[in-house]
Formats: sequence, structure tokens, C-alpha cells
Amino acid sequence: MADHQSTLSTQARPLDPGYRPSAVVFDCDGVLLDTESVWTEVQEAMFTRHGLPFDQDEQRRMMGWSARSVAREVATLSGTDADAAFTEILATEAEFLEGHLPMIDGAMELLRRVAARVPAAVASNSTRQILDTKMNATGIGEHVRTWVSSDDTPPGKPEPDIYLEAARRLGVEPARCLAIEDSPAGAAAAIAAGMVTVGVSADPDAHPVPSSVLVTSLLDPALEQLLVRWGW
Repeated sequence: MADHQSTLSTQARPLDPGYRPSAVVFDCDGVLLDTESVWTEVQEAMFTRHGLPFDQDEQRRMMGWSARSVAREVATLSGTDADAAFTEILATEAEFLEGHLPMIDGAMELLRRVAARVPAAVASNSTRQILDTKMNATGIGEHVRTWVSSDDTPPGKPEPDIYLEAARRLGVEPARCLAIEDSPAGAAAAIAAGMVTVGVSADPDAHPVPSSVLVTSLLDPALEQLLVRWGW
């Protein structure tokens, strides 16, 4: 099922006062790395190159989509070959990302803090090649047990497979995993996997993220309160 066609529930489970996660699974882009704007530029470049309009409505509609899903959409709308579009978008993404992998404020500190206490993983809609680059170039890979890409468990978010695979690799039941997400598609994947979800949105009214707990950033006092409650 493609990202834009999923009918998975986005009803997050309430946060039980006694809940304490045994593992944490991070989304990558928009949670750990400040690359969402780059990904938007990649999408816009693809649409423009194929003579398609790309406005804020399109941007919001495709937030959290994988490269394969965006390529499929471009191919459908422009009548081009989907495999060729996929190859093109990967090359475009690699070009745009070169030298542009800034960390989100507070991300490395949170990652280190979490990884010192429970196993951590990254679950991303990026391809394996792109995700490997992100993990190794930034040092994120040194602090997580594993990372799962959309190549490892197609079709990607919002289907739950990426999160289920991350939990399997960590050896922790999904219900005992905490997911941290910034997109509706990613949150839907984590929720469908049965995880408690922390949603991150700088503007929750304009860009709501289905979640058990919603924070405005990784530096939000509400997130700090959770970490203190769990003894982290």
C-alpha cells in the first residue's frame, strides 16, 4: 500500500501513567536531522522537472512519503516510467544532501541520554544507501543498535513494517517501544505497530501529528518531564 493510500488508524493509545519504555525508535528526518526542508526541495525539483505544479498543499500532502512513493506519484502524474523516476529522485536527493546534514537542536543530547539507558534504533523512509550515509556522516550510528530503511521492509511508512522490524532487531515488544515522529505518515506507522508515540511539531495546530504525547521540539519541557519520570 502506498503512503498516500493507507487507511491505517491514526488513533494513538493514551500514555499510561505507569508506562516506561524499554526501547526508543527515532524517526530520522525532522526528528534527528534538520533535512525536511531539503527533502521538500528534492520533491519540488522532481515536480518542476517533469512539468508538474508543486505548492504548499502538495507539500503537506506528501509529508513523510518515501522516495519511492514520491517517484511513483511523479510518474503517474507525468506519464513517465516509475523506475526511472525513482533513480532520478535518489540522485537528486544525494546531490541536495551532500554537505547538508545538520542535527536538530537537542537531538544528539537526547540520543546519547536515551542510548545510555535503553536500546535505541532509527526507523526511516529513506533508502538504505541514503540512510547509511546519514547515520555514518553524523555519528548517529554510533548511538543506536540498528537502523531500518524503506528498502529493508517495503513499502515504508505509514505501514508499520519499518517499526515492527526495528522492534524485532532490538528484541523488544513493540508495545514496550517508544517512537518519536514528526510526520502524520510516520506516526501512523508507529501507532499501527502498537508503539507509544511522541509527536514533534513546531506548530501543532497547523501541522498536527497523531501521538500519545505532542511536543513542539526536542527541547520542550513536556518531553523533559517524561524523561525525568522514567529516570533518564
